[in-house]
Amino acid sequence: MTTLGELFDVAGVRLRAAAGTSFTDAEPVHRRAVQELDRFLGDLHSNLAGPDGTAASPNAADLMLNLKWAREALRTADRLLPGQSEGNLGAGQEQLIGAGQAVAAVRDLIESHRGADGAPVTAYAYTLSTRTAHDYLAQRSAELAWEAGQVAHALTQDVADPGVVAALEDARGFLAKASVLGRAETREADQGVGAMPLALPVEPVQASSSDATSAVTARLGEDCDRLSRVAFETLHDRSEHRMSGSDLQQLSRWTAMARLLSGRVLLRVAEQSHDAPATQALQGAAEALRGSAKAWQEAAAAWHRVVDVSDPRAHPKLPPPSYEIVRLGQVVKLPSVMPHPATIIAHTSVVRVGQLLYGAQWRPEQKPGEARPPQAILDDAREVGGIAASLYRLPATGWQIATAAPVMVRRSQAGLVTDSIDHRPRELDPRMRFYPVRPRQLEELNSAYRKVLTTEQAAAAALLEVAKAAGTPVPRALLDLSAHRLLSERGGWAQQASRPAVRQQREAVRHVEPPVRRPRGRSL
Repeated sequence: MTTLGELFDVAGVRLRAAAGTSFTDAEPVHRRAVQELDRFLGDLHSNLAGPDGTAASPNAADLMLNLKWAREALRTADRLLPGQSEGNLGAGQEQLIGAGQAVAAVRDLIESHRGADGAPVTAYAYTLSTRTAHDYLAQRSAELAWEAGQVAHALTQDVADPGVVAALEDARGFLAKASVLGRAETREADQGVGAMPLALPVEPVQASSSDATSAVTARLGEDCDRLSRVAFETLHDRSEHRMSGSDLQQLSRWTAMARLLSGRVLLRVAEQSHDAPATQALQGAAEALRGSAKAWQEAAAAWHRVVDVSDPRAHPKLPPPSYEIVRLGQVVKLPSVMPHPATIIAHTSVVRVGQLLYGAQWRPEQKPGEARPPQAILDDAREVGGIAASLYRLPATGWQIATAAPVMVRRSQAGLVTDSIDHRPRELDPRMRFYPVRPRQLEELNSAYRKVLTTEQAAAAALLEVAKAAGTPVPRALLDLSAHRLLSERGGWAQQASRPAVRQQREAVRHVEPPVRRPRGRSL
């Protein structure tokens, strides 16, 4: 799935192609190119504005001002050029249109992380509101401003009118100044923001036996993005479909299975490794994933004697109704509730990891069978580094789900009942089998998910170590690190529980931080 940084890259490639095009001396063609360049700068200006239309950061203010002046100069050139702008598009105009579409898509991607009311719908929307994220947008926009200036200069080559030439050179000068000012104070820009994807809706896309195994890792990443949005919406009570206790119990079980299968994938790949340090790193990551699976399984087991009356799909085995109850027609059927989409997505994630390990035909209900050859797995997942980068997304997303779980438990507390003998009050009527859940049981549920936080981050850090050893950058880890830190700051108990693991993950991802982009030796 295309990321924010890739959209900026596409726009830059298109602008360089347009600047290298030999525009003809046909004035209508020039006029169309000037208009397309003006439209491009308008989209670039819009991306730097906040919700109220003003600059989102001080660095963006100077950049936006010079973009505005450059647009005015282009409009002057447009007025001086005679003729109509209609006609067949040249190669340069097509490249400019493509650059404009890429920049417009940047705005769409950013807005997808907020709802219709402007409120965040993903954890990554928090990251977009930080100063370092604004610096990243200003830095990349400044790069595009420089490339747009080269296009303006290329348009002057075959124009005879000195007024048009002067206007285009003015536009080039403003864009060069915008480039310098936009990059002047952005050395601390958060490069991880470039890995931000489009926010996907919470709609399961189930796996099929006809799916190509080479596409498994990409689709697994999309599943993780959907689960991340579920976690955020649950944490902030923005979801239309409330996650019940049965949903969370089932989600915990599928999540545990996904971690076990992921560990088996790493061990299978390690069988072919002839490098002792690489083998040790793979085995260590597999062990960390097993620890995470155990924590998730314990979280699921904590629901064993707890029932959510609003969705009693998961409940202890009940005795058959007595003859008297049946005769009187007092048999009550349990309500049928549709499962939360997150449980379906979690199940699909298990299927996808199993497809990578056992083949496209595999399903969790089947016996594992013989695993695929290690080389086939490596080919489908882009070698060891690609496998580690793809599987890293599972614990990184699981951390967010575990953060939201206690919030869901608290909201469902009034509808939770239990038949646990260990917590049964002495004064309770012995004929009553179920009674309201006890505070100690709620604490056991919350404690189980707090344990998941540390194990998930330990697994993520171990997978990043594998990627580091393979020389594979994982820019998404920088984005997740920022999002997790901001989520922790907004949840007091989570901050204390995850602080050591956060430090461990920060050390693991430090090596993959992309360098700050510099001008390519061009004079202004």
